[in-house]
Amino acid sequence: MASAGSAANAEAASKFWSYFQHQKESIKAMYADNQDISQSVRELDIKLREAFIYLPSYDQKQFTRDLDELRALLHRKGSNTSSATSATGSSGIKSKAGFRFKSAVSRPGSALQKPAEVPATPTESKTAEHATDTSTSFGFAGVNEHWVTADPQDQVAGTQTDCELRDIRNSVIDLRPISSSIRALNCHRIENTLIICGPFAGSATVRDSKNCTLVLGVRQFRMENSTDIDVFVHCASHPIIERSLGVRFAPYPSVLRSSDTAAAAEFEASGLGALPNMYESVDDFNWLRRQASPNWSIYKHNGDDESERTKWEPIINSSKLREVSLQKLLPQNQERPARVHETA
Repeated sequence: MASAGSAANAEAASKFWSYFQHQKESIKAMYADNQDISQSVRELDIKLREAFIYLPSYDQKQFTRDLDELRALLHRKGSNTSSATSATGSSGIKSKAGFRFKSAVSRPGSALQKPAEVPATPTESKTAEHATDTSTSFGFAGVNEHWVTADPQDQVAGTQTDCELRDIRNSVIDLRPISSSIRALNCHRIENTLIICGPFAGSATVRDSKNCTLVLGVRQFRMENSTDIDVFVHCASHPIIERSLGVRFAPYPSVLRSSDTAAAAEFEASGLGALPNMYESVDDFNWLRRQASPNWSIYKHNGDDESERTKWEPIINSSKLREVSLQKLLPQNQERPARVHETA
């Protein structure tokens, strides 16, 4: 006999299927009418990742393929958008949430479109309901050789926002001051960079990136088309990788939790503190064999607590030089096991 939880998941999956089909057809109609579909595609991507916690594996793959088709439509119109973005300069930031980034030039952002009703996660209905607030978003792009620390300013209590990081190289991005206000973190084309974020009750996606280290606590994590990435994560569901190589997973560094009193409080406030960390239960969508996927592994720290603290000291003491942090923490600066073979 099916459990109550299984029945609830099946019902939510059925509702999400109807929601997704409605949104997909709506986006196609907008595209046919020559309307901007970027925000709608982005919002549907967020909702899909939120639904991964209860969707069957087959449905996850099918919805992902459908979403890729919608992204292809978006890319066909991308040239004009890219030209407009490049005109803002190499450090453009759009912010409607009242957040500042040091070394950034701020400008108003546009409100996201409100989607059709989406089913709440069966076991996390309160969080899913909260995540439907799409009134604000911010982003940071074109950063090279900087240590960037997010700085909350005029924050509205309870407001949840999306964070977009794009085209960032050779930098340190510290989102911890605003992590409790992040709903979804989306990273695109990040290279030779450390991204550190405290826990938040949402999802994170990394695409088209290489030689990066990520530190974060989330409910869902997904990576696509990326190489040589170290992920120090507390993840409440199975992390997902697709078309990626040389990925290593490890738990959220205990030394960072113990040295940052805000982090401990945020783990509790986000609900992640009471949930098991599934960082070892990775699903590789491009590996269907019985043997373990060669595309990811568990990061093994061969040292004591003191050596672990020394490793993360540049982050604990943020006055340290960016070059020192990157030298200690980026994957390609560390010894890595040889790959058996590439993605099947």
